[in-house]
Amino acid sequence: MKKSIFALALVSAPAFAQNAAPGILAIQGSDTLAGFMSDIIVNSGLEEQMVYQGGGSGKGEAAIIAGLQGIAPMSRKIKPEALATAEKAGIQITEHTIGLDGVGLFVNTANKLKQLDLAQVVDIYTCKTTNWSQIGGDNAAIVVYRRDDVSGTTDTFKSLTGLKEFGPCVTILKETSDIAVATSTEAHAIAYAGLSAGRPENHALSLAKTSADKFYAPTPTNIRSFNYPLSRTLYVYEAAGAYSKKDAEVQLLGNIIDRSFADPILVDNEFYTVD
Repeated sequence: MKKSIFALALVSAPAFAQNAAPGILAIQGSDTLAGFMSDIIVNSGLEEQMVYQGGGSGKGEAAIIAGLQGIAPMSRKIKPEALATAEKAGIQITEHTIGLDGVGLFVNTANKLKQLDLAQVVDIYTCKTTNWSQIGGDNAAIVVYRRDDVSGTTDTFKSLTGLKEFGPCVTILKETSDIAVATSTEAHAIAYAGLSAGRPENHALSLAKTSADKFYAPTPTNIRSFNYPLSRTLYVYEAAGAYSKKDAEVQLLGNIIDRSFADPILVDNEFYTVD
């Protein structure tokens, strides 16, 4: 139940390894899992052999099915069309569940609003609702942020809320840390991200599937039970067959699926174990 580390040889995959020194494996994958991946690399004693670059689940997915890396940490399931591409190339993909998380909908602590139902969330992200006063908040324009399209968090957010397309009022922020900063410093901002974006200056709203349903906060109990509407599973995907994993990838993957090794690191990064 661990994170996976994917190796990218610098010489063969320069587009994926922009920040890695020569001879260092550069790993693409979920930005949500960046802290976990970086920590497990260090705890495995592999920091001189590999570096985690994140970039989004979509980048990890693209790299693993192209045979550029052997492990891909993702905050969503791999897409069927990606599996089909890998199969045609003779690459066998195995899924490992490594933990649980929730997609938090963050606002500044100055915002008196405490909860929303999913229809209200969709109305904000399609720009139908543009002022906090329309949903019980202050008379102030809503400043709406989202993650980019390669983010597994964006895929999860759209899938679980039923959102089809973002409206023109929504501004893209690339990384989880950017979401944390925006919602911590802007009084009228709202943004979704993994729960690791939580800061003393922001808070995650309680959510309900409909206005008639019970509202749930993103607590460990509510995420494990999937009562919180934006609960999700975290994965690491492993390549085999036509792809031969590097020694460092094999070592790291072993630690990722060793729960006694990985779970403390997972919890330290504010994720939840699957048991």
